[in-house]
Parts: sequence; C-alpha cells; structure tokens
Amino acid sequence: MQNNFDKFNYLVGCVFALLQDEFPCRHRIDFIKLIGAEQCSETYGDGERWTGRYLRDGEIQDLSKEIELAYETIHWLHETGYLIGSVDINRTGRYAFVTLSPKALEILKVFPTSVDAKPSGKSIGQELSEAVKSGAKSQVSALTSKALSYLFKVGFDVLSP
Repeated sequence: MQNNFDKFNYLVGCVFALLQDEFPCRHRIDFIKLIGAEQCSETYGDGERWTGRYLRDGEIQDLSKEIELAYETIHWLHETGYLIGSVDINRTGRYAFVTLSPKALEILKVFPTSVDAKPSGKSIGQELSEAVKSGAKSQVSALTSKALSYLFKVGFDVLSP
C-alpha cells in the first residue's frame, strides 16, 4: 500500500507530464481520470446523490478519499506557485483549470544525472512523460521526488526572476 507521499508524488508527476504536453495552454484537470477511474452506474445514487464510487481496474470502489487527495495535491501545487490558473470548489464540485508556472517549467527542464553521475540525456520532464505513458508508477514517484528536491538543492532564489 502506498503512503500519501508516494501518492502525492505520483499525482504531481502525472499533472506535470499532462500540463507539459499541453503547455502553454491551460488544461481542465479531470480528477477521476487522473486517479485512473471512470464513472459507473453507482457513482450517483438515486440518479442525483454523489456516492464517491467509481470503476477502476474492473472493480467498483469508493474513491472519495483519492479524489480528495488529487484535489488537495493540485491545490497545493497552485498555492505554492507550481501552477497558474484556477483551482477551487464550487457548487458543482472541484475543478482545476491550470498550466505550468515558470518555476515548474524550470524544474522540468533539468537534466538529472544517473547513479553513476553521467547525464541521462533527457530532462526530468521528458522522463516523467515517458514514465506516465508507460504506467511506471514507482518511476513517476521517484522522478517527481527528484524534481521537487531539486529546488531545495539549488535554492528557491535561483529560479526567481
């Protein structure tokens, strides 16, 4: 079972990869799709009342906590300056219409070194996109952790205008 940090890192990686592919356009984040689920006959009880139940991996599951974590992750990215746009909750539910900030773009352009200190030849953003597309969840989490740690190694001031 993944802890919240692993889930957070995975979600951040997916969001960064998605927005990098769409940049500079803002993108409406589909929280259900982000967590790998889809609406089903049990999503709305009585046709109106939201149940939090979705279909994922061929099974109907209560994913309300995961949807909340996805929203809070995106909200955190927005509040800390990684995303530009709107993230909010209104009477129709949670929404995010965002793009990458300059700070996030700088992180995604970094060329990490491998364990043997040789450049990998790909930016963190390129590696993230490939890992997300291939479904390598642990690699997405590890790359995201590396990307976010980069800010602490070089300092926030380096990325400020």
